[in-house]
Amino acid sequence: MKKIFFIIISVFFALNILHNTFADTDKEYDTAIQYYNNGEYREAINLLKVYVTKIPEPSAYYRIGYALYKLKKFDEASKYFEITYLVDPVFSPQKTGLPELPEDMKRISKPRKKALLKDDMPSAEIKAEQTGEGPEPITEKGHLEDIKPVETQKPALTPEKKPSLQEPQESDDTSPPVMFPKQPVRKMPLPPMGASILSVWIITILFLIEIAIYIFFSSCLYIIAKKLNVTAPWTAWIPIVQIWTIVASAGKPWWWILLLLVPIINFVIGIYLWMLITENLGRNKWLGLLMLIPIVNIVFLGMLAFSKTEGIYTAEAEA
Repeated sequence: MKKIFFIIISVFFALNILHNTFADTDKEYDTAIQYYNNGEYREAINLLKVYVTKIPEPSAYYRIGYALYKLKKFDEASKYFEITYLVDPVFSPQKTGLPELPEDMKRISKPRKKALLKDDMPSAEIKAEQTGEGPEPITEKGHLEDIKPVETQKPALTPEKKPSLQEPQESDDTSPPVMFPKQPVRKMPLPPMGASILSVWIITILFLIEIAIYIFFSSCLYIIAKKLNVTAPWTAWIPIVQIWTIVASAGKPWWWILLLLVPIINFVIGIYLWMLITENLGRNKWLGLLMLIPIVNIVFLGMLAFSKTEGIYTAEAEA
């Protein structure tokens, strides 16, 4: 009773610990989502990194990557997007949905291209616009060579267009900022032909060993029953019915079979019956305990069946 009470308390205590652990994890995740929706990406990243150490959820990895992307940490964001794909290759923002931002952050307009162009204009042209004077005419080749680098700097505006494409909420496209190549579905490798043949042989050998052990046990029990003059010794060859042969060989009435149906008691009764059979064959009854030892019990059973013994007990002798 004390053991049962101790087991119940242990299970209850373990369930309580698991409940508290998952409750703390959910609280951290909810707090991180609040920071995330408020645009406080650094706090959200710190909490989500702690959360994924406990529960590797692909949506949490994706939110970390998107928050890093918003903080312009593109390399680190790409790593977390890759982790998202590795954790769940089927993960797609179209299924789970992208994290939503507050309405005030969605209304932020894109920076105008004209403003970028104006910032990248040469300082001489800006001064000319402020003073109202036109640009000086180009008459020498040296001036052309000086101005050429200015023309080559204009294509450098393209990398600065990235911030204008950072907010996927403003467009209908819900694809992640970083795309990954689709990997083919891996098929389970088939076992080689040699391994399958070997497994078939092993199963066949084990089946033959079981049949051989059953035939040996039944034949030994049949010979023992004949030695003890048990009525109908042929019942030793029939499964389940051979229990009656064992009880009869021990010199006990048929209702002892009912004792073998009771758990725990049947184990003790079975050993006691083999001790009686050993004693009836003219040997020390304590040798019947050898039936508890694997392999040895097979040898001992053959010894009882095929050895010549004196002072054999029979039902006729008792009468």
